[in-house]
Amino acid sequence: MDISYKITNKPFVLNRHNWVALTISFLLVNSCALAGQDKFKIIENLALPAALEESSALFCSVDNGVYSLNDSGNPPVIFRLDEKANIVSQLEPQGVKNKDWEALTADDDFFYIGDIGNNRGSRKNVFIYKFPRNGGLAPKAVKMSVAYQGNKPKENESLDHDFDAEALVAVGDNLVLFSKSWKTDLLKIYLVDKSQKKQMLSAKRTVEGIPGVVTGADYDSVNQRYILVGYPSKRVGFGDPFMVILDQNFTLIDKISLSGFGQVEGVCAHSSGQIWFTQESSIFSSSKLVKLELTVNS
Repeated sequence: MDISYKITNKPFVLNRHNWVALTISFLLVNSCALAGQDKFKIIENLALPAALEESSALFCSVDNGVYSLNDSGNPPVIFRLDEKANIVSQLEPQGVKNKDWEALTADDDFFYIGDIGNNRGSRKNVFIYKFPRNGGLAPKAVKMSVAYQGNKPKENESLDHDFDAEALVAVGDNLVLFSKSWKTDLLKIYLVDKSQKKQMLSAKRTVEGIPGVVTGADYDSVNQRYILVGYPSKRVGFGDPFMVILDQNFTLIDKISLSGFGQVEGVCAHSSGQIWFTQESSIFSSSKLVKLELTVNS
């Protein structure tokens, strides 16, 4: 993963000269009061195996199967985990590449991998890989190509555009794609047709008030709400990650600070009623699978 971070309006590159400043800032941030923890209760905090240090997505199946994957630079493999975060099997879809895998979702019949990462803004098309859930350990995938209306890669600036995404959820006949809006912090919501191999997307809805960029999402069908996670867009690695709740019409109804955690990437609504999320390994924290219960009625 690229460790060039945007802290102000200019890229920030981690090097040995500013390591001390980073460390001090990190300690100050994490010494702050745990605002927001009155809204949830941690049930379990588990270390992810080394093979999932760069976990970027999480999917919880109704049969209690839990799946995750790594982002760019890693093998194109999906890991199935048990409830203690141990790897129990691996899926290796055929006909896929991991340019920047950031999302994983499924319906009753198919898995969908979101190769949708675009931090630098240089991608004209991003891809979604679709393959059958009953296809064994090496299923054959179909490649879907997606482009955004208004995206001009030659004009985009790294970490300063709205044509990035890391969150994808299968709901009904569509895949709901949530933007990672570095430039405006205005969440854009797109609907992807599951059956089309090539499509141009325009935002169907925008949401104001999201406290940063969205890195993961799931639909909680029991409570008819979307659960989103992310981190402050202008201070990657600083400040608290967050969880936000949208109703089924994408209205923002709650914001929750995930104080004490790092780069939160994937989230799922588990059949137990708990919310599970993954934290990617970074210079400040290790990779984790965290289980929590919300203590607010959102």
